[in-house]
Amino acid sequence: MAEQKAQEEAEAQAKLLAEQKAQEEAEAQAKLLAEQKAQEEAEAQAKLLAEQKAQEEAEAQAKLLAEQKAQEEEKAKEELITKPKDKVGKEMLALSQQTDSDKASQNQLLEQFNAIINVKNQDLKDLKEENDLSEQGVTVAPKPFKSISAENKVLNQIKTDLDNTIENRNKTIKELQELYEDNIETDTIYNEEVFLFYRKKLKQLKTEQAEAMALKTDLEVSLKKIRFETNIERKRRIKRAAFDNEEKRYAQDRSALERIKRNTVVTNDNSQPEDFDIGEKPSKNIQILKNVKNVENGYYLIIAIHSNKSKRDEFLTKVVSTGDKTIDFFFDVNTSKYYIYTKKLNSINEANYAIKNKTTKPYNTNMSLVKIEN
Repeated sequence: MAEQKAQEEAEAQAKLLAEQKAQEEAEAQAKLLAEQKAQEEAEAQAKLLAEQKAQEEAEAQAKLLAEQKAQEEEKAKEELITKPKDKVGKEMLALSQQTDSDKASQNQLLEQFNAIINVKNQDLKDLKEENDLSEQGVTVAPKPFKSISAENKVLNQIKTDLDNTIENRNKTIKELQELYEDNIETDTIYNEEVFLFYRKKLKQLKTEQAEAMALKTDLEVSLKKIRFETNIERKRRIKRAAFDNEEKRYAQDRSALERIKRNTVVTNDNSQPEDFDIGEKPSKNIQILKNVKNVENGYYLIIAIHSNKSKRDEFLTKVVSTGDKTIDFFFDVNTSKYYIYTKKLNSINEANYAIKNKTTKPYNTNMSLVKIEN
């Protein structure tokens, strides 16, 4: 019994060990299969990625080659225009380049023309402002001296150069147009790209010239308008200056007369007519003066006419020294003469009567009549 039991335990133990071994071997086999499968999947994934990368690189290379080819083809087309080998192509390229050069000069001259227009327009605004303020009694600081003749000389040269440049460019465009048309008709321009380029080029050139001529016309119209308005403002300034000068002279004349009457001593000497310098010989007829400032209309008994202030004052002083302080005078800007008179009358009858009945004072000898009509 003991032996039988021991044998059974041994068999059970052997069976258990056999089962454990079988299980271990199965697990090892399963692990090996799993590792093989994982390796196969990894290799498959790596192969797939490699194929994708190769395809992408091939596509990128193909795209690059296509782009390079397109660039080469485009460059070749451009060189048909920019580096022609035939005579016609070279002539057309030279004319086209000349129009580009003339365009740069033309635009520069138009800019210079416009710049001078802007300067003249600003000068006009300044002059108008100066006149407006002057009329309001506001003193304006004088502008720095600027030579108008020098500015106009520059302007005239710009206009001449601009006219010549436009004319030359139009002539070059016409030559290009004729060369283009002649060779289109004879099929000398065999490349479509060249044909299309010069057709567009000519259209562009004509548009540019039309715009340049329109701008030139606008600038000339602006210049004419500015010159017209500047002329008005200059006359306005001259008129204002003349008015100021006349008012200043009138004030000085009044002051001089008052000073002579106030400071001259009456001597009651026995002066003779030849002692009085009456200046200009009086007219025997009535002299009519118009638009005489600061003088009322009427008839004036003139006893002397002088152009020189010193001669005028000398005569006035001598008359006042005889005791006659009713003496007076006015200045006529149109003749630039001082008319010295003893009396103003309202009618011709009064005037004639006064002359016929004039006093025997020595300075009345050559009395004449002046009528003021303002």
